[in-house]
Formats: sequence, C-alpha cells, structure tokens
Amino acid sequence: MDFSTPMPEDGQTNLPHLPNEIYLAIFKCIAPASQPLSDQHIKTLSTLALVCRFFCAVTLPRVFERVVFSGDTTGNGIQASSKTTWARQIVVNTEPAKSVALYVKECHFKDWRASKDVQRFLFPFSTLYCRATACMTNIQKVKFYRSFVKTEHWETMAALKQLDCLEFWNCSFIDNPPNQELNVRTIKLFGSPTSFILRPIATPTLRTLETDDLEAVLKIVTARQLAIENFVLHEDIFEMKLLLQVFEQLPSLESITFWLRSSVAASPLISELSLKKLFPHLRSFTVTGGPFSFDAIPRRNMEKLVSAICDGPGTLPSLEKLDLLFVIAGGLTTTLDIVSDRLEGTIIPAFPNVKCVRAPYGNMHLEKGGWKRSDI
Repeated sequence: MDFSTPMPEDGQTNLPHLPNEIYLAIFKCIAPASQPLSDQHIKTLSTLALVCRFFCAVTLPRVFERVVFSGDTTGNGIQASSKTTWARQIVVNTEPAKSVALYVKECHFKDWRASKDVQRFLFPFSTLYCRATACMTNIQKVKFYRSFVKTEHWETMAALKQLDCLEFWNCSFIDNPPNQELNVRTIKLFGSPTSFILRPIATPTLRTLETDDLEAVLKIVTARQLAIENFVLHEDIFEMKLLLQVFEQLPSLESITFWLRSSVAASPLISELSLKKLFPHLRSFTVTGGPFSFDAIPRRNMEKLVSAICDGPGTLPSLEKLDLLFVIAGGLTTTLDIVSDRLEGTIIPAFPNVKCVRAPYGNMHLEKGGWKRSDI
C-alpha cells in the first residue's frame, strides 16, 4: 500500500523529501517502543495520526496497543465516556472502531472492586467491555488489577485465541469459573485468594506460573495434569507439606524459585526435597530469603537443605543454575562457607553441569584452573 507523507516546506520553498525511515526514527525518540505510553505520549501520537496516512498507519497501532478499562467511578469521566462509546461501536461492528480494535495487544481491567451496591452499577459496563474485548482478537495479554472476575470475563478470555499471558492482582472471583480451558502460557496470581478451583487456567498450554498462593496452586495442579516448566512462589510463609505436594504434581518443571523462611527451613520434611527424585528435567533452582538477621536460618538447617537437594542415586545433568540466596545465622558469608565446604564432595557429584553456585555476598564459580570463590 502506498502512503502519503508530509511534504517539508519552508515558506514557499519545498524542502528535500525525508525518507520514511527518518520519520520512524523520530517516532521512536518521541515514544520508545520499550516503554508504556504516557497520557502525553498518547496525545502526541494521536495528533500526529491526523497529519497523513503514513503517520496514521505508524502511530495508531502504538496508541491502541494497550487499553485500560477502568471501573473507577471517581476518575476521568470524559475518558471513560469515550471508552464506552468506542466499546459500543466495536460491539455493533462499526468502522473505524472495528479495525482499531485489532491493534490492541494488551488489555487491563482496573479498579472494578467495590461494594455490592456499587458493583451492581458497574456490571453493565463490565459486560459491555467484555463483549468489546472479545472482538480484539490480537490481544496477547490481559491483566486484572483490583477487579472482580465473573463468568463473562472467563468466556471473553476463552475467545481470545492469541492470549498468552494472564495476570490477577488483588482480585475477587465472584463466580465459580467455567470448566473451559484457555490458551495461555503464563499466569500470574497475586493477592487473589479464592475457594474456587481456577479450572480455566489449568490448561495444557500453561508453562509459567508465578504466585503468592500455594493453596490455589495445589488446587490447579491437582485438577488436571499440567506440563508447567517455570514456577515462582513469592509466598514466604507456607507449609513444606503443601510445597512438596505441588512439586509431586509437576515433574516437568525446569525452573524453580521460592522463598525460604527459617520456620519453613526447620521442617523435617525439608529432607524430602531431592531434586534428582522430583525433577528429572530441572535446569535452574533458586531459593531466596529475606536479608534480615532476625530470620536467619540456623546453620544445621542449611546443611540439611544442601544434603536434601543433592540426595538420591545418580546425577542430575540438566541442572545448570543453583542459587542459595538466603542468610545463615553466624555471619553474612556463612551460606557461602557451607557451599564452599560441600561443593566438591556433595554438590558437584550430584549436579555435574553446574558451573556457578550463588550465595549472599559471593559465589563459587568454575574457571580453567578449578573452582574459585568470589566474596563481595
């Protein structure tokens, strides 16, 4: 398609024509692609879209790549009204709204949590935005932030065949989710406790799960056999029994990160955390903890943990990254001291392809001449 481009002029004199690549470079300087657009960026790009067809074709996809549907009744009424009008036009298949909807790659539902009386007022708008979102068939990411989540939301997400990432932050699940699988590969679930089994996200396509709710994870992984590869747990106080139950359901894990508090490290069940027995394909294992001395893990518990993860017959050649990032009682470098002491007798025989073991304030790494210790 040929695009018209602006003709540079100085008074009555036509200036040399600028290549489109120069304009593209200028647009990148105005609004870098790596950064979310601010309100001012959106205003600037929207104005540029009126200059010519080329500017319009370049700027409109940026302006509409990320859409936020807000339920905040105290916010910008004019902006909310324009979003509602646009959503209605999309639903009735009106141009240019229908075509513009295809530019959307990321959609947020923000600030929809409210009292029951206010929620009843918000439900019709939520329904309208869900119907419009279902028409945005190129959406790759949906994020709920301080929002209620109803059946219509799940049905909308099921309609988005390119949806890859789904996030819930401080949400409330009003309805029992339908038994309908999504196509997502990444789920983030934070501050959103629920008694429901979130069946739609227990999908065969799920590969990355990041959460602070171990009980919700256990419900998900026992609802259906999953092939999750990356698991990140931000919950710092949990039962070791629950963690092991989750791990037993996820033998396909390749990357694990979780927090370890002294109360959890003291559990006798820590001895069952054998990486060789649980995860035959594990590539990365990270245990982290708070930097505060009042929650330092006793040395004997750290030694039990190292023995446990290395326990079992044979080796785990797939493991390449091992990070033990928590403070041990006795000093800032105690963790590194234990790693150094156990490295060649315990750790490397179990994980022969590990080339570096990180600890607070230092690491042990393999060089040509052998293993070296680096203290920070």
